[in-house]
Amino acid sequence: METDFPINQIKQRYNIKDDADLLYSYEELRRMDIDQQFIYTLLQTFADEKSFSEEAYQQFPLEVIIDYIHRTHRYYLDKKLMEIEQSIHILLKDYSDNHPLLHILNSFFKEYTHDLTTHIREEEKHLLPYIKVLLKFEKEGADAEKHLAATKQYSLQAFIDSHQDTEKNLLTVRNAILTYRPPATNQTPYRILLSQLQAFEKDLSIHALIEDRVLIPRALQLEEKVNKLFSTK
Repeated sequence: METDFPINQIKQRYNIKDDADLLYSYEELRRMDIDQQFIYTLLQTFADEKSFSEEAYQQFPLEVIIDYIHRTHRYYLDKKLMEIEQSIHILLKDYSDNHPLLHILNSFFKEYTHDLTTHIREEEKHLLPYIKVLLKFEKEGADAEKHLAATKQYSLQAFIDSHQDTEKNLLTVRNAILTYRPPATNQTPYRILLSQLQAFEKDLSIHALIEDRVLIPRALQLEEKVNKLFSTK
């Protein structure tokens, strides 16, 4: 995996120029209205996933966390999945039609992309808008009818009950690919694909940490607070 993996992942999410130095210069981030300390905290997490701490993210507004989730979703759908698809097509050119790896890769990409896309769209359509509504209720207030309509249609517990770990499925596929030897003429695309899958696994794992241990617990606290406000009216 490339040594500048953490910086590249974050820059691509926030559309930061390649020559912008995330570690020592925040001028570009200020211009783009991006929380500099949040970027630095992300860098630490990407550099060492074991160092992840919920407390380190508590200092940031929930809006910043939601923005990161939005950007990550776009990054996956608009870039990472397409890059992996391209690598798969290049690799499969040197395999015979009846090679077992052909079925594994085709099944992987079709099923995994569908599952991940469905997962992301569910969050974009229901979870994140619901949390934004809760934030609006907390800050601006609302009448009981609007609160009832919002909470009747959706709840965070519904999301938790249906939530799945998408990175585990990716690991299963990568391990299956490792059992096959690439053609002698195609060693490089094979290594590139494995590197991409490994990097994507790590990215998904960090995404899950931020979502499951930062976003959802804080959103649950917010939901409880808002519900109590309306229960007293």
